[in-house]
Amino acid sequence: MARRNNARNAAEKAAKKTHPVTLILAVLFFIAGAAGGVFAFSGLTENDKFVLNGDKEVRLAVGENFEDPGATVISFGRDISADVIVAGERDAFDPAVEGVYRFLYKVDDIRWGDYQLVRTVIVGDPEQGGTQEGAADEEA
Repeated sequence: MARRNNARNAAEKAAKKTHPVTLILAVLFFIAGAAGGVFAFSGLTENDKFVLNGDKEVRLAVGENFEDPGATVISFGRDISADVIVAGERDAFDPAVEGVYRFLYKVDDIRWGDYQLVRTVIVGDPEQGGTQEGAADEEA
């Protein structure tokens, strides 16, 4: 027990004897380290991007084939485009059926979080009354 108290007392004395210059240097080194971290982070993420390949909006004739060009994702200098998840109406997309389809592109990555991109694919001309609902509106 006496040893523990002696060690504790020695630590307290050392803390009380800390020179003001030492404290100033510690603060300066902390600030320099934080600034260095900010510059390193900005250097690592400078060329990061999450972009659609091709056009954001694509118009197709009914029955025309569409090959999704995908998206490019660079995170912390690494190409992780293979990890892109395409969701939305991608599974329901049918180039033989007139309509508007929205594909959502997202990636599970710490850099991009919940960020997502949208590509709109328009098949035919859905606003020109290609559906029964559109034809009824024109007559009224």
